[in-house]
Amino acid sequence: MTMLGVVLAGVLAPLRLAPTFYYWDDTAAASVGAWRAMGAAALEGRLLPLDLEMWRGGNLAAEAAFGLYNPLLTALSAATMPIDDLALVALVIKGFFFLVMALGVYLLCREYGARPWPAALAGSMLPLSGFTLWMDGAAWVTGLTVTALTPWVWYTAKRAAEARGSLLWVVLAGYLCGSAGNPYGLIATAIVIGAVIVEAFLCRRPKRTTGLVVVGIAVALLCVATYLPFVLSSSVSYRTGSQTLNDEYLSPGLTELLGLSSPSLTPYMPAFSYNYFTFPAAFLAWFVLPLAPWLRWPLLRSQARRLAGPFVFGAVYLLLLLGPSQVWFFRWPFRLIPYLWLGVVVLFAVLLSAGLDRSHARVRWLLSALAVFAGLWLAWSDMPGLTRRHVFYAGLITALLWLVLRMARRSERNLVLVALGGTLLVLVLQLRWMPVNANMSNYNFPRSESAMQETFADYGPGVTVQLAYTVGKLPTRNAEGIYQDILFGSMHSVAGVESLTAYSGVGFNALDRALCMNFQGATCREAAWEPLWEEPEGSDVVLADLLKADTVVVQRDLIDTSAEPSPEGWELTESTEFADIWRRTGTLPWPDGRLSAVSGPVEVTADQRTSEVGETVTFEREGPGRVELTFARLAWPGYTATVDGETVPVGENSVGLLTVALPAGADAGTLTLSWTPPGAQLSLAAVGLGGLAVVALAAVELRHRRSRGTDSTARRRAEPAEAPH
Repeated sequence: MTMLGVVLAGVLAPLRLAPTFYYWDDTAAASVGAWRAMGAAALEGRLLPLDLEMWRGGNLAAEAAFGLYNPLLTALSAATMPIDDLALVALVIKGFFFLVMALGVYLLCREYGARPWPAALAGSMLPLSGFTLWMDGAAWVTGLTVTALTPWVWYTAKRAAEARGSLLWVVLAGYLCGSAGNPYGLIATAIVIGAVIVEAFLCRRPKRTTGLVVVGIAVALLCVATYLPFVLSSSVSYRTGSQTLNDEYLSPGLTELLGLSSPSLTPYMPAFSYNYFTFPAAFLAWFVLPLAPWLRWPLLRSQARRLAGPFVFGAVYLLLLLGPSQVWFFRWPFRLIPYLWLGVVVLFAVLLSAGLDRSHARVRWLLSALAVFAGLWLAWSDMPGLTRRHVFYAGLITALLWLVLRMARRSERNLVLVALGGTLLVLVLQLRWMPVNANMSNYNFPRSESAMQETFADYGPGVTVQLAYTVGKLPTRNAEGIYQDILFGSMHSVAGVESLTAYSGVGFNALDRALCMNFQGATCREAAWEPLWEEPEGSDVVLADLLKADTVVVQRDLIDTSAEPSPEGWELTESTEFADIWRRTGTLPWPDGRLSAVSGPVEVTADQRTSEVGETVTFEREGPGRVELTFARLAWPGYTATVDGETVPVGENSVGLLTVALPAGADAGTLTLSWTPPGAQLSLAAVGLGGLAVVALAAVELRHRRSRGTDSTARRRAEPAEAPH
């Protein structure tokens, strides 16, 4: 409980200076919108693989990152739906994973023989380390999620390898980690299982390794549905051009890694908004290197086989951290640093559990002083302008180290309590100088979901097209300023507005090019207004009508459209300090569906949405010739169309909208549109095979359990009865 209390206090500490510390960057722009959409769907008893109202950001199956099929993330999304404060939603979900991480690390260290207090100290280290707290915790919640679940995969795998736990727990932990939507979780699961298998062989326990191999295969098969739509949708997204390269972006070197105990080290390398990190990205814990000279290092040699798992796991991640900056879809190696620290933490807890070695104390103090000085030098070398800060931390660490060593004479408990107290003290001081992750975007969105819905209620019903170009230079980026009229990321979805503006990690190339839109839904300064009123190539209908837009919101800093002539059928209804708001004066045809244009000799007699995604169109041909229907929906892979039960091909126009050409022989009939994630049959087959593997594992374990029970009963019966006294 002490460990969890310290971690919780550390997680809450940033809120004193930055109440929106966890409502930051991708969390605010992307994850919150996905959580609300998934949570609402879950409470209604349905999945939401495609949300048409979110447009380019609504293909949750292809985005993968939100853990659409992960029951833990779905449950958290649903459980937090009653909370109106979105910053509090982020804190609750992230706080849960911080505590899960701490407990998982504690249990894992205990499995490797660490004593309770050193294991508790280890459990506090990873959650409160620099990259985990400031980057994954503040912004990249998917990274936080898989880092939190990886120790549980390892814990269950080790227990299973030693016949002290069921392989089914490994499947559960591996699936939760792998299906969270961050592919690094699936990779971590594979590396953990591989490391445990190596350890089992070295410890001459190979019998359970076959089961672990089956577990790995089962987890991979069960996670196919999470990642296959992402791969199969790459033909329309900007993830297509992924390759292997090295541009040193977010690629650490050994010097950064050696700064793991320097609280003021902010590595100097390109990192988004700056050429350096604005927070201690490589920091693990203040006491690791200073205490290193006092640890009993021969223990690692004598127990090398038993500790092979942490050695293998850490070595693999060290190689990945020092590797190219991008391999296929995987980029920015610095994000892997929590995994390296996980291996380090386990070994540190085991060493600390053996007690401190106080022989040759002067030499050990000298080595500790060198370790502190090395941290000071590395920090000063990257940021020499912060000399006073670096010197202060060097002095603080020296004082804390003296206190820890003094308290260690009394008991292991006192050592750990002082180290934990020092951890919180160092963290509070770090936050004083580095209160936020300034490398990432602070959107400063409104926090109240209900207030946003009230503010933007007049933007519906119908599609809203927003033309706005940035959040970086907005002078009044708050609920009382520009966010009265404009939202970025997926916040329109939270506000109940159907909008083309949404955060997307995959995008939709054709529409993004047409409106010059980037990943966060912002548009370019130029070429943003005119394309709406032009006919895309191959169409005789303007883009605004093809999109079935009812409202167009234009940031005044982008272009002052109040001086522009009114497009036909539109009028400028409001001009605020920040935006011009245009609304359609007439009505669009086929208001009950998403059909937006028809070319050729045909009359559409009815168009109706039939489900969240489905649609039916009843038509009558009026003569010979090509007939094509265009729908106000993006042509994601996975669409199918039938005319009276006969499959017809689907296509897309030059701006990426779905088109269907009616067959020449169909004089009348009903067109039915449906969508399933691409590769759905292959995904179901993979999940089915994975399920069979799990059933086989369960059957084998049940048979072994019964066999052991039978043998135990037979032995008891064979034993002679005790003679009466």
